[in-house]
Order: sequence, then structure tokens, then C-alpha cells
Amino acid sequence: MRTKVKKMGSNVVVFLPKLITAEYNLQEGDKLEIQSKDGKIILKPCKNKIREGWAEVAKQATKKGDDRIMMNFDNKFDYDEWDW
Repeated sequence: MRTKVKKMGSNVVVFLPKLITAEYNLQEGDKLEIQSKDGKIILKPCKNKIREGWAEVAKQATKKGDDRIMMNFDNKFDYDEWDW
């Protein structure tokens, strides 16, 4: 499989074919590790760190009000079948 190096601003870019992105489940914004070894350029998908991005998701949930504690989720069992 071949691709071309193209100029974008002051950088050059390489477009990865859909076959490759699908095989490694790569999405726009994913991070890749780049290595140069024995005359080869090696790209490796970066593994996400545990809980990476959770802080930002929590902030967004707070803005939307999705972080409220659920209340009033009692049911018939609570009143009729539970012995206090």
C-alpha cells in the first residue's frame, strides 16, 4: 500500500487509508506514537490512560445538569413489601 506525503502549512502530512484506520479503529483526534528505527517510520496507536478525558466529561455533565443525584426512585415494593 502506498500513499503520498503532502504539505499542510509548515508541516507535511500522511493520509492513512481507510483500510488501515478501520483495522486499528482509528478515529479523528486519536493519538499516534511516532518512532524512527532502522530507517523506518513506525506509527503506533497510543493506548488511552485509564480515566483519560473523564474530567472534561464530568465538567460537561455539570454544565448540562446531568450530574444531579437521582431522587424519588422508590417503587411499590418499598411501600407494600418491605418490613421496616
